[in-house]
Amino acid sequence: MWIAVLGLLLLGAQLNLTALVPLQPGGTPPPWWVGGRLLWPFAVETRTLLPAGELLNALTPILGSTAAACFLLAAAALLGWLVPPNWFSWLIVAGAAASIALQVIWISPWAILPLLIDVALLWAVLGPGVTVESLRG
Repeated sequence: MWIAVLGLLLLGAQLNLTALVPLQPGGTPPPWWVGGRLLWPFAVETRTLLPAGELLNALTPILGSTAAACFLLAAAALLGWLVPPNWFSWLIVAGAAASIALQVIWISPWAILPLLIDVALLWAVLGPGVTVESLRG
């Protein structure tokens, strides 16, 4: 079970980091064998909830970096690397909150996978109360 949670955390981090380098207008999406737009959900031509400009340009990297950092720190806690295990749940909640905000701002059909990952991680820590101890046994 812990490997599945680790995979979700790493995938969630990757999906949020792609916001830092969105697909440029007229650019070809990544090839299908590396996930295509499914693993690269952001494109400059996407209609966002916020108008293009300074606010969008400021929020996108902040939310993407925050979500990715929280998910990576939660993965480190799960693996027992420098991060206290009792931070695990809070890191997931903070990462999912930043990720959900980012995906809602950049809402498109490509935001479905990141949102599903966020919901799955939130359900795991808020529903059955998954902890590092319960996962690693």
